[in-house]
Amino acid sequence: MTGAQTTTARATTVRFATDDEIARWDALIELNPDGGIMTSARAMGEIKRYDRLQPRFLVVEGAQTVYALAHEGTVWLGRYWYIPLGPTCDDLEGMVAALRAFGMQQQGLLAIKVEPHLLRSPELIARMEAAGTVRSRDMQLLTHTVVLDLTLGDELIMEFQKKLRSSIRGAETKGYRIERIEAQDATEADFERFYELLKTINGGKGVAAMREYAYYRLFWGEFAKSRNGRFYFGYDGEGDEAQAAIFVTLAGRTAVYKDGGSRPSRAIAGGAALLLWRAMQDAAADGKTAFDLCGTPRPEQMDDETHWYYGVGQFKKKFGPVVSYLPSFDIVLRRARHLLWERAVRRIEWRIKPGTDALR
Repeated sequence: MTGAQTTTARATTVRFATDDEIARWDALIELNPDGGIMTSARAMGEIKRYDRLQPRFLVVEGAQTVYALAHEGTVWLGRYWYIPLGPTCDDLEGMVAALRAFGMQQQGLLAIKVEPHLLRSPELIARMEAAGTVRSRDMQLLTHTVVLDLTLGDELIMEFQKKLRSSIRGAETKGYRIERIEAQDATEADFERFYELLKTINGGKGVAAMREYAYYRLFWGEFAKSRNGRFYFGYDGEGDEAQAAIFVTLAGRTAVYKDGGSRPSRAIAGGAALLLWRAMQDAAADGKTAFDLCGTPRPEQMDDETHWYYGVGQFKKKFGPVVSYLPSFDIVLRRARHLLWERAVRRIEWRIKPGTDALR
């Protein structure tokens, strides 16, 4: 006697990562459907302790396995998790349901904020909302950004605007000098001179999102520990004073241009663009498949000269088109308490003890 074979789709579940998985975390995120990116790196768990957030390493298991880093914050009425640019998988409904079930097992957890790293579309937004999430605002600078395909190899430069290609080649011809320093080999003096270059943006005011030196020192240092960071300093001539600098993260299969600064006066035009092009070539040689320029204004605000990120956005769009990823969504677990905190308690609490931005 024979019977018809049936298959059952594997139910999606969530669990905490084991100690062994956490030790191998940066290798494991490369197995994620999106290949992993800076925000999922183990280093980010340590960096965000600076903002009084605790890392929670999660494993979402189903048709696809996703290694997701959540940041846990504590407020008067409970706790919350925020998973930046994740978890990313095809089964959004299963992922949301599994996180909701797992979250309800965690005492005092009010909500889980997620943002799957998928290109934005009305269909995907509708699916997330139909799964019972509440749409939040765009949390990450990387939600709107320029992402370049490193698998194109040296042909990638042909995707850049023509004037940018000319500037890069002009800087090479005129002898623009590049110093590459692996983050683990950088000295305190390298950190300090990089920070000074950050401050040269916007007439010496930096950008609105710029933070104090201690934060950058921690950020660069943590990526140095995991050997997932790289500095580039650019020089107009033979002098020892850099004219521009960039820092690139290398965790996951997407390299990210995290920080950069340049002096307004320069003898050779195109140096900053040449630094990025060299960083892209190096990342491709390392096996990275994408290079994220780490944020622009929203596409509809790209030409708004009053936008705080206008100048940077104008520079980045010369490399390629701006793309938008899904916004944030809240999986609300304890609705009454969460609503009370959102509408009343938060304003009082953060007036007394300013909190992080993760639930706003």
